[in-house]
Amino acid sequence: MPSTFEFTKRKRWADLLIHELSEAIIFVLSNECKVLFCSRAVSELLGWRDTELVDKDLVDLVNGEDKHAFRASFERSLRSRMEMLSYVRFKCQSEYASPAKEVLFEVKGYPHYIDDEQYARCFFAVAKPYPSRNTAMLNTFLELKIENERLQQRLAELRVRMPPPSIAHTGQSMASMYSTPSSSRTPSSSFVSTVTHHPVGDLPATCVSLSNWSIRMTLSATQIRKMHAAEQYVCVTCGRTDSPEWRKGPQGPKTLCNACGLRWAKQVRTKQDEEQPSAGPST
Repeated sequence: MPSTFEFTKRKRWADLLIHELSEAIIFVLSNECKVLFCSRAVSELLGWRDTELVDKDLVDLVNGEDKHAFRASFERSLRSRMEMLSYVRFKCQSEYASPAKEVLFEVKGYPHYIDDEQYARCFFAVAKPYPSRNTAMLNTFLELKIENERLQQRLAELRVRMPPPSIAHTGQSMASMYSTPSSSRTPSSSFVSTVTHHPVGDLPATCVSLSNWSIRMTLSATQIRKMHAAEQYVCVTCGRTDSPEWRKGPQGPKTLCNACGLRWAKQVRTKQDEEQPSAGPST
């Protein structure tokens, strides 16, 4: 038995691969570039429902300036039976009269022929946002790092230009900063002063700050619960992902579903009973 579970052993693994892939849109097109199938990722990436695009011309979803180039790449791929690579801007769904938002995609695809047929049965295409989310996050991180370096250099230049403050002036400013009237120096007032922020609406400032702190604590606990709830177990024997209880198996805890785990435990007990020598009659 392999040490790792193969994804293809799961029940309906092809459907899971298509429907759970959220980083790319899978299209099945006809020879006229009409949408025969569209994965559900189009709802997250473009805002369209997959049923809205079926039997529609995919070129109608493309930006006007990119339609000619995309159509030419599609027809060239059909003629040459080679892979297509194109960069186009797809229109997002817009509920308002303003121009719809457009997102740049990298589209790869190839026609599907059977034997030496003259016409392709269909055309498979995968559209991914360009650049990808990971690349965009990396670019944003690098831009922020460069901006941080620039601000650090600017701050160093300002420190060199500004004369150092005198000791007397520093001591006076520090004393005025931390001095408070004797009548207001109570534990409760000092605590409130440390957590006071600007008020929001009709709520007092202290309530807003304390509620923000409690919200942060609640969110962190909720995220931990969601992280544990998102763990998905797969039975290494039958491949099922839903079970009332996950049991220990030959590969460790929670590797077998309830039925397979009980069956395996029974086999282990039977084998142990057979290996134990039977006790003879007492004399």
